[in-house]
Amino acid sequence: MRETRADLQRLQTLIDDSIESASAFLRSSFGMPEHSLAASQLAAHLQGALTVSLATVTARGEPRVTPINAIFLHGQFYLPTVAEAARAKHLARRPSASLAYYEGTSLAVIAHGSAVIVGADDADFAEIDATQTEHAQSPREWQGTGVYLLFKPATLYTYAEEPERYPQAAT
Repeated sequence: MRETRADLQRLQTLIDDSIESASAFLRSSFGMPEHSLAASQLAAHLQGALTVSLATVTARGEPRVTPINAIFLHGQFYLPTVAEAARAKHLARRPSASLAYYEGTSLAVIAHGSAVIVGADDADFAEIDATQTEHAQSPREWQGTGVYLLFKPATLYTYAEEPERYPQAAT
């Protein structure tokens, strides 16, 4: 786990603010906060290569969703892709996006926000790429210009059927 105390605090604030601003129906459906995970539980669990669903919007306002690889680093989702991919082009023009990660019906992470493109010239690219290559191929090895999408949630909701099964991360 590579999250710092500051990373976990930022993520916990996001989770807490999201619960507070959620509708009564959503809080009831997700059993918030009793079935919500803490930031340290989430960070400890989301290790290695992940598969998430990413939703973007076309120029005509049509939604597009795709499964895509992801890594969770410093309390944030990074998604490897190439700049020439439709999803990267959508996000370059319209950065609004939604992301979902789930494990059957026992765990869900749903987030809404935006995404920015992190290119090879970005200061954080080397660390992101090194983390990615611990688990999978670097997008720099793919056909096209390898980049990462940094998903920046405005809201993030978690649901764990049995939250006690997810240990807190050591900080």
